[in-house]
Amino acid sequence: MTEKLTISGSADLLAAVPHLLGNQPKESFVVLTSRFGTLGATLRMDAPAEAAPLDYAQMMATYAANDEKATGSFVIVYTDEKPAYGFPYAAHVLALSTELATARMPVKKVFLVTGTYWATYGTPEKNSLDEIRDSNANVTLTYFGSAPDIDVYNPELLGAWALPVQAPEGTDEDLDTACATWAAVLDGEGTPDTETARQLAAAFQHRHIRDYLFRDTITTHNGNFGDTLTGKFTARPDWTRVDRAEAIAFDLMKVVPTGQRAPMLALMGWLEWLKGHGTQADRYLKLATEDVSDFRLAVLLRELINRGAVADVARDEGTSYQRRLI
Repeated sequence: MTEKLTISGSADLLAAVPHLLGNQPKESFVVLTSRFGTLGATLRMDAPAEAAPLDYAQMMATYAANDEKATGSFVIVYTDEKPAYGFPYAAHVLALSTELATARMPVKKVFLVTGTYWATYGTPEKNSLDEIRDSNANVTLTYFGSAPDIDVYNPELLGAWALPVQAPEGTDEDLDTACATWAAVLDGEGTPDTETARQLAAAFQHRHIRDYLFRDTITTHNGNFGDTLTGKFTARPDWTRVDRAEAIAFDLMKVVPTGQRAPMLALMGWLEWLKGHGTQADRYLKLATEDVSDFRLAVLLRELINRGAVADVARDEGTSYQRRLI
């Protein structure tokens, strides 16, 4: 579709956020950059908790500044925190507004969204959440197929029993076969048959082969696994292929028992991080460490995400994942 979505009011703006992020923010700060009347980048970070206001604000403003075309911004605080007096995270909101103004992205408006109402931040008003749900933006985006509450990973659909697979020995022939099969599945249509799915799931159990399969999910890698893992690509990836890889990873988990799903969960988490979806990425990686205790790759990626790292590919508008709305 080529239609443009018109944001005509605050409820429309707030309705667009879950569609832009792919999920409903909770206990979060969101910054939307704007460019002469149009929306630019969308950035979400966990609510600051114990983080110092200035440190938190500088980090978030630095990420927002990757949108070099931004001329303004909106800040949305999603929380059910109820301070003894005043408004939640008031010092952080003030510091963030100051930092965004310094970065030449002055804040046009700050909103507060709780589990029961939304308001312009700093005012006593309490507007119904129905205004967001019934807004033109939400109705339009939903009509055109955007469904932010749908999660690719649903354990209930995996089944309770499957035979384990045996990892290959890791020979050059094993590697070549696995890479060729993975490429054929990603470039094909539909879901792999059970035999092919089990072959791939087995290949993911071998650490060396797994790393190559991760790398070859990206069509613009430079051959270096370290660069690929941190999102340093030579050009914009084929994001449709990435979306398909995430869906296929879920299919592979259907044909193996618990204890062998961690590599696919790690793949899903990594791909979500490349897209700029840190919260969803961390969820999948945490599930990987629960499936296989302290699954090393997932542990390392979680440490990276929890330090606030953003994948290089997600920093550049020309290469970043753009969630299709309409």
